[in-house]
Amino acid sequence: MTNGQQTPLDPVQLCQRNARRLGMHDVVVAGDPGCGAALVSNIVYELGFGYLDPYTEVLNEDGTVQGTLDMLSGYRQRLSATAGQAGEQPKPAGQLGTRFPRRFVKTHLYPEHYAGVPLGGTVLLVRDPRDSIYSSYKWFCGFSGSFWPGAKGTDGQATFAEFLDRRRSGDGETPVTGWARFNECWLDAASSFGRFAVVRYEELKSNPVGAITGLLTTLGVDAPLDVVTRAAERSSFDAMRTREEEAAKAEGESKSSSARIMRRGKVGEWREWYGSDGLAERFADPVLVQAAARFGYTLE
Repeated sequence: MTNGQQTPLDPVQLCQRNARRLGMHDVVVAGDPGCGAALVSNIVYELGFGYLDPYTEVLNEDGTVQGTLDMLSGYRQRLSATAGQAGEQPKPAGQLGTRFPRRFVKTHLYPEHYAGVPLGGTVLLVRDPRDSIYSSYKWFCGFSGSFWPGAKGTDGQATFAEFLDRRRSGDGETPVTGWARFNECWLDAASSFGRFAVVRYEELKSNPVGAITGLLTTLGVDAPLDVVTRAAERSSFDAMRTREEEAAKAEGESKSSSARIMRRGKVGEWREWYGSDGLAERFADPVLVQAAARFGYTLE
């Protein structure tokens, strides 16, 4: 406590507290770092659902939501899912959607944090671990110093090989074993969450309308085809990157330099670095190979 004010929670603590305040109108989207949460957040926003970023927004006990006024606020404004669209009235961050009275909530926490919490559904977003972990590395290189001070992962100068050796602050795992443990824990807990959907990032890229429709069906939501198609179009990499560039220009690049949330959005980017510096051997870990196979990924 300082001058009667409570010390602000760090992002992970805030997410943990928010988790206990969710309800039946909330759908948790679980994903290991780098899995493509920004893409999903934009899709559900465009569909007309509410969206809560529990790392940057405070969910109060009375159900109201307020954005945090900290270093992460600029990061939040780069996503159309929280900043609103040009020429449109921005939706209140974190509130229930107008078309569908549900709210999607992303998380990097393990399922035990939601044990006993009544939820409207759960989504596990999964991505090829080679692309997911590399994307996480690039995110930390670009944002950890300016938007997430003190983040444990990389100081922005570490090589990818060095990043793979570091222990994650959340679970104490390396990125490789962490990917396996996180995704398997959520998959194994599926039966305790009622409506549960597994969505692969690659399918959101190759067949967005089909992937979105399948997700909504699992959650018991019937959305018109034209609404789904429009959401997919406005959530393409080019569309989201253009909006982020506009936001970066508006802020004068003062906070993040050339760092981008929408960096490349490429499927199979791992092929560009996989054969160098012994990196392929890092992803031959039997624990990872077995876990990846459960989601349809064959690691070479």
